[in-house]
Amino acid sequence: MLKANFNIKLSDLRFHAYHGVMPQETKVGNEFIVSVSVTIPFQPAVLDDSLDATISYADIYEIVKDEMNRPRKLLETVAATISIRLTEKWDQILGGEIKICKSTPPIPGIVGASEVALIF
Repeated sequence: MLKANFNIKLSDLRFHAYHGVMPQETKVGNEFIVSVSVTIPFQPAVLDDSLDATISYADIYEIVKDEMNRPRKLLETVAATISIRLTEKWDQILGGEIKICKSTPPIPGIVGASEVALIF
């Protein structure tokens, strides 16, 4: 049997959400860009073209979307909650990474984005 892993990745998912500590962030919101990847072991059933041998990226997206719609102060909390939900739903997940980028953080002098990454 092939000893390999699959990395399933969703990149550059865009959400308007209300995460942040500043009052303005919870009222006006901000644009967030999320990327998620999970690693799962190779299953021979993929050779039969069976969805049961993998994880649907549409299902991953639904979890991310749900968590992005729940306002939190910390992006770290959002990333951690996403990873917990993913690993509780699919025990075959070996690890992964979640990146959440706030496009325009309300901090004077910052013209770029801020980002949190959780590697699990």
